[in-house]
Parts: sequence; structure tokens; C-alpha cells
Amino acid sequence: MKALEKKMIGKLQMAVLLRTILPVLVMCIIILIAVMLRTRSSLEEEVYRSLEAVAESVVAAYDVMYPGDYVLVGDKVVSLYKGDQELTEDHAYLDSVAESSGMALTMFYKDARILTTLKDKDGVRYIGSGVHTSVISEMERKKAPLHYKTEIETGKYYYACYVPLINSDGELAGMVGTAVTAAEVRREEASASAPIWIITLLGLLTASIVSIRYTNSIVSAVKSMHFFLSNMVAGKLSNEMPLEVLTRGDEIGATGEDIVRMQNAVRILVECDPLTTLYNRRCGDAKFKAIQKKSVESGSPFCIAIGDIDFFKKVNDTYGHDAGDVVLKHVAAELKNLMAGRGHAVRWGGEEFLLIFEDMRLVPAAASIETFIDKIRAAHITYGALDIRVTMTIGLVEGTPEKSLEDMVKEADEKLYYGKQNGRNQLVVTPNEPQPSYRLLLVEEMDMLKSDTVITFSDELLDSENLMKLLSDNALKDIENGDDFVEGNTKSEGEEESDE
Repeated sequence: MKALEKKMIGKLQMAVLLRTILPVLVMCIIILIAVMLRTRSSLEEEVYRSLEAVAESVVAAYDVMYPGDYVLVGDKVVSLYKGDQELTEDHAYLDSVAESSGMALTMFYKDARILTTLKDKDGVRYIGSGVHTSVISEMERKKAPLHYKTEIETGKYYYACYVPLINSDGELAGMVGTAVTAAEVRREEASASAPIWIITLLGLLTASIVSIRYTNSIVSAVKSMHFFLSNMVAGKLSNEMPLEVLTRGDEIGATGEDIVRMQNAVRILVECDPLTTLYNRRCGDAKFKAIQKKSVESGSPFCIAIGDIDFFKKVNDTYGHDAGDVVLKHVAAELKNLMAGRGHAVRWGGEEFLLIFEDMRLVPAAASIETFIDKIRAAHITYGALDIRVTMTIGLVEGTPEKSLEDMVKEADEKLYYGKQNGRNQLVVTPNEPQPSYRLLLVEEMDMLKSDTVITFSDELLDSENLMKLLSDNALKDIENGDDFVEGNTKSEGEEESDE
């Protein structure tokens, strides 16, 4: 069953986690993708704007520094002039701009590189190389800045911008190109996206921790309810539902309360007599075994009593079984009051009841039964217009840890039978002997406790509880005759005989 329980809880926990964390994870992934795409798009737009701004500033600078048109002079060896100024091999200005902007710059005449800051691995500039024909074709058509992501060097991609060089006659002379490597842009993109990743991951982690803790609380509550129900199925109807379930303010807590109510209903059906709501015989046997086990382990005293309603058959025959049920309910209610805090009352069968006194010696148990018998005798039980009066006879024995319930019930039943044969309406503790008033004996014992008597044995001071037990065991005579008796009020011989 434990393996099945672990498997069930594992499946439940996994199902809840999948339904809580998975949607959050999917949402975070979607947000990250959207943010990344938007960040990349914004960054590329910014890169192109920067490239275009630098290219246009270079074009404007050359127009200011060297008025005139761009002209290619020469036959076999050609040179590029701007007005009267030869630009060929004059890389100083482009190099300074490249260093300050971090961009690669190139000046094209038509489609050929005349000036450039791009160099190969040996430091040789890419002079004379061309640009893709599609670029120059589109530039001739638009004569406006163009943006490209292109492979300028083998295996090396760039973000590039081309700004036209227009002569005074409106003809396209060439272009100024600016470029940055795609790898550099990706690094900037990663740097810009890092805070977003961190915030998203922290949010996911927080949501996961909250979800896992909440899931664990749900699984723990379900596990507790499952364990509780398993105990119920096993017949353990006194186990308690954990407070962690009952104090929840959700449907699980409400379900836990319903299960507890169901347990109480089942316990009443299984453990209690349906008419009187006292414990039934099966449950009474279990209660006795528990008290007897406690007595064996700790030495605590207990008593057993069997009681019977006198002439109950006459009540049924005279007034009917419904009236008899009313009498049984009344007696059961009084028995509950009698045994509250003292032990358990059991409907043993018909009009017969078993009383199990826990942590109580004979004299206090007998005194409480005497009071109970007087209360039953004086009761007026109303059934319609009828006023029914009943009495009870009870046999009482002091519990013995070594004896079985059957043996003690038999002994108490013999005393009950003796009482039935000798007048009924009484408590029987010592058959064939005059019955003392146990209430008076109890008062005398209590008076002794209130006195100034101090009794020592081997220099050990007895407390009031031990003295009470000692007196209840009728040991006063031994104490008085012993060498360790110090001081106190003694009983008369008549009182000693009464205790016996």
C-alpha cells in the first residue's frame, strides 16, 4: 500500500507541477523570444542609423574639404580626384573616422574600392576590389542610402550602409560605405538582452518555487487525507486529521472536514449502539484491552461494573417497547454523565450495561455508582402521559491486569445476580456481607488527606496521591502497626472494620 501511495502522490505531484510550472515556462519562453526578436530588430535599426549617419558625415566632410566633382583621372594608372584634390592613397581621414566610430569605411568610384579601411590578415587594404553588382545597380536606380547584411570578407558577415556620391550634374560617381561585423552586433545584442534574461529567469525561478511549495502543500494535504482514510479502512477510527488539512481555507480543507464528519458517522455506526449511542460490545472489548494494557505498563488501577435495569421486561410488557426504548435512552444518558472523565460506558446487551472505570480504585468507583443508583431511583421518565420509574442493580469488581475481560465480567455478573436475588436497587461489591456506604468511606479518606498526618517509609515522604491509594487499599492498619508511623489521627476499631 505504501508503494501504491508513493506512486499515486508522485503522479499527483507531477500532474500539478506540469499544470502550474509548464504554462509559466512556456509563457517565459514566448516572452523571451518576442523580446529577443524585438531587441534584435531595434538594435539592427540603430546600427543602420549609425552607419548611415557616419557615411553621410564622411560625404559631407569631403564636400566641405574638397569642393568639386569626383573624377577618375588616368588611363592605365588611374587616380580619384575630388575637385583639384587627389584622394587616391589618402586614407588618413577615413582611418581617423574608423578609429573614432569603430566602423569600417570604404569609398567607391562606381563599383570599385578606391579608399578603404578594410585589410586582410597581412594588413593589406582591399583596394580595387568591387562591390556586388546588385548593390551598384540598386544605387544607380535609387540614388539613396542602402542597407545590407552582406559577406564582405570570406566567412565574415557585416551590417553595411552605402550612401551615394552625386556629382554636380546629378550623375552617380560612387558610394561611401560603412560597415560593422555581425559578430560585434551580436555581442551588443547579448549585452543588451542579458538583463532581460536575468529578470525573466528570476521570475521563472520565483514562480517555480512558489508553485512547488504550493504543490507540496497540496500533495501533503492529500497524502494526509489518504493516510487518514487508509486508517479508517483498517478499522482505526480514532486517528485524527492533521491540523494542516483542517486549517486550510480552500476546498481541500473543506474536504478534510467532510472526511472527519464521515469518520465520526462511521465510528458511531461501528463503535456505538444505535439506540443509546453508548459504545457497543465490540468497542467495549477494545476499550478494556487498552485500559488493561495501560494498567500492566504503568500500574494504574481500574474497575469493572455490570449494571442491569430492574424489571425491565415488565416495563416493555406494561408500556410497550417504545417506552422501553425511552427508558434505555434515559439510563444511557445518565451513564454517559457518570462516566464522563472516569472511563467508558458500554451497552453490553439488552438492558445490561458494562462500566469501565479508568485510573480509579474501588472506593471512588463505588461511591460514584451509589450516587448514580440514587439518581436513577429518583428519576421520573416521561413517555407521553406516563411517568415511569425504574431502579438499577450493579455489581462492581476491582480490575486485575492478569484476568481477561470475560473473567472479570463473570465476577461482576455474579455480584449483579446476588443483588438481583437480594432485593435489587443496589450496588454489590462484597456479596454475603453488609454493604458499607462507599460515599462515606470516600469522605473519610478525603478527610484523612486533609489532616496533618505525615507517614514515612524508609525516609521517603508519601504525597497525597500515594496516601490516597494506600488508604484505598485498606493499608491503614499496617501503617499504624509499623515502626515508621510518625504522627497523626488514628481510626477507631469500628472504622478499621468498615474499611475492610
